[in-house]
Amino acid sequence: MKKMEDNNTLVFIVDVQANKHQIQQAVKKPYDIDVAKGSTLIRPDGGKKAYVRLAPDDDALDVANKIGII
Repeated sequence: MKKMEDNNTLVFIVDVQANKHQIQQAVKKPYDIDVAKGSTLIRPDGGKKAYVRLAPDDDALDVANKIGII
């Protein structure tokens, strides 16, 4: 929640084989938002997290409400 408010960032659990470009396209197309930056993190349990920073004109909290995350 703090990342959403402070950094305009959404966090997703993604497939381990997904690359940054695929993740950005998967977020960009269906929700009609602009992605400023995407980064990934491999978790110790073998899962993968994707941090998707949105462009300044998109609000992460509004997008999260639209998606149903919160």
